[in-house]
Amino acid sequence: MKKKQRMLAFAVVITATSQFYLNFAIDGFRISTAVIILPVFLIMYDDISSMHTSVLTALIVFIVRIFVLSIRGVGFVQAFYTVFPGSLFYVIYGIIFSLNKRIPNKSLPRMFFFILTCDFSSNIIEVFVRIVISNNTVNYRDLGILFLIAATRAFLAVVILAIILNYRILLTREEHEVRYQNLILLISDLKSEIYLMKKNSDAIEHIMTNSYTMYENLLQSGQDDYIKDLSLNITKDIHEIKKDYILVIKGLESTLTEDLQLSEMSIKDIFYILKKSVYRSDENENLYLDFKYSANFSTKNHFQLMSILRNLVNNSMESMDFSKKNNYIKIYHKHDKKNHIFIVSDSGEGISQENLKYIYNPGFSTKFDYNTGDVNRGIGLYHVKNLVEGHFKGTIAVTSKINLGTEFTIKIPILNMEGKNENIHY
Repeated sequence: MKKKQRMLAFAVVITATSQFYLNFAIDGFRISTAVIILPVFLIMYDDISSMHTSVLTALIVFIVRIFVLSIRGVGFVQAFYTVFPGSLFYVIYGIIFSLNKRIPNKSLPRMFFFILTCDFSSNIIEVFVRIVISNNTVNYRDLGILFLIAATRAFLAVVILAIILNYRILLTREEHEVRYQNLILLISDLKSEIYLMKKNSDAIEHIMTNSYTMYENLLQSGQDDYIKDLSLNITKDIHEIKKDYILVIKGLESTLTEDLQLSEMSIKDIFYILKKSVYRSDENENLYLDFKYSANFSTKNHFQLMSILRNLVNNSMESMDFSKKNNYIKIYHKHDKKNHIFIVSDSGEGISQENLKYIYNPGFSTKFDYNTGDVNRGIGLYHVKNLVEGHFKGTIAVTSKINLGTEFTIKIPILNMEGKNENIHY
């Protein structure tokens, strides 16, 4: 909403709430709830002019009250003298507020005294204007009551401000937590991709060596020049691909600066982030998650572990029919003297015995979208196997039954996960 529109909206709301009031001893003086809302608006939305907002409010209050009194048969002159001091209150309030606008941002006690000053000072001026107009005398007892009223309204305004500020802090913390969790998941994905790319770069190097060996053999065999040139060009192309591949890997690694990396993370936090990420997805309806660990421990390899578990959870979710109830994914952790053991099970559609021996092959997938004709690339389990066996030097086993679900059992040596045994906390 633009500033002018917001100012107008505030002025209208304050004018509307000013109609809820109590009459005071001085003729025409009102004790209104609007004065509780006014400082809240001005403090929370400090990007708009407090002076302009207050003047606009005074103008609208003046017009509305003159209109109401004219309907009741009150003459314009009498209505003017009745309404004008009340409208002047908002102008004076805006002037005082604009002179000390930075004070409320420091602390709640300062907010209270600042709002009290604006309220009571504006009331005093309004009261004296009304006394001059009506030729009455000052009753100092009434001024004391006005001070108590101003203090009460200031207290209520500060309570509202405290609630709003704490709510904003809570929302900010939740937003930061979500961003932090998403960052962890992103880095875990990048880490696993980098690991796979490094492994593939070795394969590219091997292919390039074989290609060049073939070219040398062709030179000695007296083959046609076209075949020899073709072989040499293939070798050069593979070499260029390898260089680009290495540049991509270095670029990804440089993106993961020290600021983005955490030295260690506990299994408790890994499970928490993973669980939150699943429940934020659109496919969490009718899904029960059960993540349990026998002992909390910390690991420097949390990105790789997160990637393994997340890929298995994603595979489990893709195998489920969410129109049915009682879907579940369970991750149970236990350990023996040598290994951390993770058991990931689900209630999905399962994998046939015929396909089980192919599930770790890159590109293999049983998932087919009949609406689009797309086949999932089947790289997740290939990632998992490479990380478990290549990075952690562990083992992975799977059992599955059609329409009953799938269970993966991963064993990772404690020394490869933690670097030491003393890190487990019971």
